[in-house]
Amino acid sequence: MARRTPGHLALPTAPALAARRHGRVPLRLDRPLDLFPDTGTELDYVTFADLVDRAARLLAAAGVSPGGRVMVVKRPGFDVPLLAFACARLGAVPVLIHPTVGRHELPVLVERARPGVIVTDAYADGLGVLGELPAGGPRRWYVGSGGRSLTALVPVELPEVSAPAPDTEQLVTHTSGTTGVPKLVRQTARTFAGQARPQTVIGRLLRVRDPYLVCISPVHVRTMAAIVSTLALGLPFGFMTEPDPRNAARMLERVRPGIVETVPNAFIRWEELADERPELLAPVRMFLSTFDAAHPRTIRTLLGAGHRHARYVQVYGQSETGPVAMKFYRRGRRGRCADGRCVGRPLPGQSRVRIAGVGGAGAVGRGTAGAILARTSAVTPSYLGTPDERTDGWWAMGDFGVVTDRGCLHLYDRIVDREPGVDSLLALEDTILERVPELTEAVLVPVRGGPPVPVVCTRGDRPLDARAWRAAVAGLPPVAEPVRLAWDDIPHTATWKVKRAEAARVLEGVRAHDVAHLGRG
Repeated sequence: MARRTPGHLALPTAPALAARRHGRVPLRLDRPLDLFPDTGTELDYVTFADLVDRAARLLAAAGVSPGGRVMVVKRPGFDVPLLAFACARLGAVPVLIHPTVGRHELPVLVERARPGVIVTDAYADGLGVLGELPAGGPRRWYVGSGGRSLTALVPVELPEVSAPAPDTEQLVTHTSGTTGVPKLVRQTARTFAGQARPQTVIGRLLRVRDPYLVCISPVHVRTMAAIVSTLALGLPFGFMTEPDPRNAARMLERVRPGIVETVPNAFIRWEELADERPELLAPVRMFLSTFDAAHPRTIRTLLGAGHRHARYVQVYGQSETGPVAMKFYRRGRRGRCADGRCVGRPLPGQSRVRIAGVGGAGAVGRGTAGAILARTSAVTPSYLGTPDERTDGWWAMGDFGVVTDRGCLHLYDRIVDREPGVDSLLALEDTILERVPELTEAVLVPVRGGPPVPVVCTRGDRPLDARAWRAAVAGLPPVAEPVRLAWDDIPHTATWKVKRAEAARVLEGVRAHDVAHLGRG
C-alpha cells in the first residue's frame, strides 16, 4: 500500500481536517470572494471547508476530473486558493496564474501546462490576457459574469477524498518572470509538504496561538503553504489581496495580528503606518518576510512599532526550493551578523547551501562570492515544459552571494543584474534608502551604455528633494539621474518584485534629458 502524505499538509484534505479539529476559528478577508460574494468577509474554518466542497461540486460539473490540470487566471483574491483547494479535492491539479502575466506569455504557459479547463473572469478578459489563445483550446469557465458561469452549473456529488501519495502532482505555480516568460513550477504532495512543514513545526514548537495576517500574491506557492500551515496550527487568520497601506491599516484593526507576513516590497510601504499609526502594529510579535532580503531600515522601523519583544524573521527562498535560509532580528539587536545583506543560515534538516563559480565553475570556499546553489526537502521535481536548473544535484538559485566564514549566507544580486564595478546593487539600494527617509522604494535598474538608473517612489508621491538626493549618492558608485514614479506605475511581478528587465527596456527608450526631467518631478 502506497504511503500517504500527512493529511494536514495535503491540499485535498487540509480544509476539512482543520474544520473538524479546530471548528469555527475566524478567517477574515479584505474583500468578498468573487465566486461566492454573498458569504462576505467574515468566514471561519467550517465555512471555508464548506465553500471548498461547493466549489469542487461546480468544478466537477464543469468537467474537471482526477489527474487533469485546471488553470486559474482571474482577479487576485482569496477565491484563487479556494479554487486550488477545490481542484485538489477532486484529484485535479490547479495551475495558478496571475492575470497580469501578459497576453503573449499566457499562450506559452497554456502550451506548457496543457490544462483541460481554464477558470477565468471578466477582469482577466478586460486585461486582454486571454486574447492570444487559439480557438478550440481548453474550455473556459467564468467566475461571475463574462461567459459560461461556474455558478450557473448544477453541482454534482463529490467522490471520497484521501491524502495523496507523495509523488502525486498536487500544484503548479509560476515564477516571478522578472527576466522573461515565467516558468511553471511543479509541486508534488511530498515537495509541497516540504514547503509547508517548517512553518508548522516552528509554530508548534513555539506554541504559537496569535492571529496571523498574510499579504502575499494568491497565485504563489508560499500562499498555499502559509494557508495549509495556518489551518494545521488552528490560528485565526486574515488574508489581504492588496498591499496598499490604507488596506493594511483596515486589516490590522480587524485582525489584531500577533504575526504579520508579507514581502519586503510591501513592508517598506508599511513604514508609514509604523511612523504615523504605531498602535496598529503594537500587538505584532513576529514580522515575517519571504523570498528576498528586507532593507535594514524597514526591519528597524517595524520592530520599533511592534510588540516590545517582537522579532523580524527574514526567510530567503524561491518557489522552486521553499525556505533556504532564515534570520531573526530583535529590536536594538542585529544578531550575530550586522550586514544588511545577510539572509541567515540554512534550516537544520531542511536545507543546505553552497557557492559555485559563475559560469559553471566548481564550488568555491567560504568568503568567496559566486552563484548560490541549494538543496532542500521542497525542491521541485521539475518545471513544466522547460529544463530545470540543477547543477550536480544542487538547485541553481540564479542569485549571486557568499557564505561567510561564520557560515551565514549574504545575498548580493540576481546574477543577470550584476553591474560591473558594483559589489552589490541591493546593498547600494540599502544605503540610498537609509540616507533618504522619504523614499518608499529605490530600485537600481541596469541599462545598456550607462550607469544604473534609480527608479524611486516617495511617501505620498511627493516631489523628490534634489538636494537630499545629491547628498545621498555622494561618494557612491555612479548612478544616473533618478526617475520618480508612483508605486503602481512601476512594472511589478505577481509578488510585487520590480521587473527590472521590463523597466530597463522602458528606460532605454527614454532620452537622457527626459530621464533628468522625470527625476526632477
